[in-house]
Amino acid sequence: MTEALAQSRVAQRIRQELHNRANPVLAAGMFAYMKGIQPFLGVQTPARREVVRAALKLEPDRAVRFAAALDLWAGQFREERYTALDVLAASRPRPADLPFLEGLLPAADRWDVLDSLSPLLAGAFANAEQRRERVELWRVSPHLWTRRAAVLAQLKAKRTTDQDLLLDTIRAVQHEREFFIQKAIGWALREYAKTDPVWVLAAAETLGLTGLARREALKHLT
Repeated sequence: MTEALAQSRVAQRIRQELHNRANPVLAAGMFAYMKGIQPFLGVQTPARREVVRAALKLEPDRAVRFAAALDLWAGQFREERYTALDVLAASRPRPADLPFLEGLLPAADRWDVLDSLSPLLAGAFANAEQRRERVELWRVSPHLWTRRAAVLAQLKAKRTTDQDLLLDTIRAVQHEREFFIQKAIGWALREYAKTDPVWVLAAAETLGLTGLARREALKHLT
């Protein structure tokens, strides 16, 4: 079987199973919740991930999986995008996959897909130097969701967090009054507070955060 045919079969299997589990009532609620960004089938997360697991059991080849993910990413329904990210997460991205993952960023159009793509990007960094290089580029992007990815790039880094990079990235975007940027700033600081609460308290005092970002950052510290 050729790689293209295998990729097509993986994507088709996932699509067919999503349609088999479609729920128009749930779809209407999901569509409304996501403010009409894209049509939904009404497949909830546990069922969606079950579909992906079953499809991937039959296809261990990473190149085929990544090609199928790209096909699904371009799908008509929102759950297809979610399954694309599920496929990539199950395939455990590596440094060599970073260009592929970064290529998805321009089409990230809402927090629901960006916030699942961000940890995949973070997991594919080869080292701290590459992380800094990419984040410095992302934070000045004209694309809102790429800038959000820059803020969230160290969300799970814990003790390997580059504090200077985090501060510089927040400073680069904190002038924006965009809700999803301010929320990301608070989230990034709140998560790092689990590792170094004293540093986060000091940073919150010196950064001049908006009320939203500050509340989010200090939610578990006050």
